[in-house]
Amino acid sequence: MNNFFKGMLVGVGIGLLVAPMKGEEMRRLVSERTNELRGYLPENEQLTVYKQQISDRVSHTADNLKGYAQQASSTLQNTAGNLKNIGQNAASDVKSTGQDVADTSKDAVRSAKNSSSF
Repeated sequence: MNNFFKGMLVGVGIGLLVAPMKGEEMRRLVSERTNELRGYLPENEQLTVYKQQISDRVSHTADNLKGYAQQASSTLQNTAGNLKNIGQNAASDVKSTGQDVADTSKDAVRSAKNSSSF
C-alpha cells in the first residue's frame, strides 16, 4: 500500500513537471499538491498496523485452506478405501456365484448321465 501511494506521488509529480506552466508556478503547484497528498497518507505506525492485519488475515486464510485440503484428502482416502472394499466384496461374490453355477452345472450333468444310464 505504501508503494502505491509513493507511485501515485511520483506520477503526479511527473505529470505536473511536464505540464506547460512557468517554473515558479509549477514549483508552487507541486509543493501544494505534495502537501495535500501527504495529508492522505497514513502514518508509518498505521501502515505497520495495516501490514500486520493483512498478514494475519492472509495467514488465517492459508490455515483455513490447509485445513480444507486435509479434510478433502482424508475424505478422498476414505472413499477410495470404501470403493476398494466394495470392489473386493463384489469380486468375491462373483467368484462365489461362478463357483455355485459351476457346481450346479456339474451336478446337473452327473444327474443327467446317471438317469440316462438306467
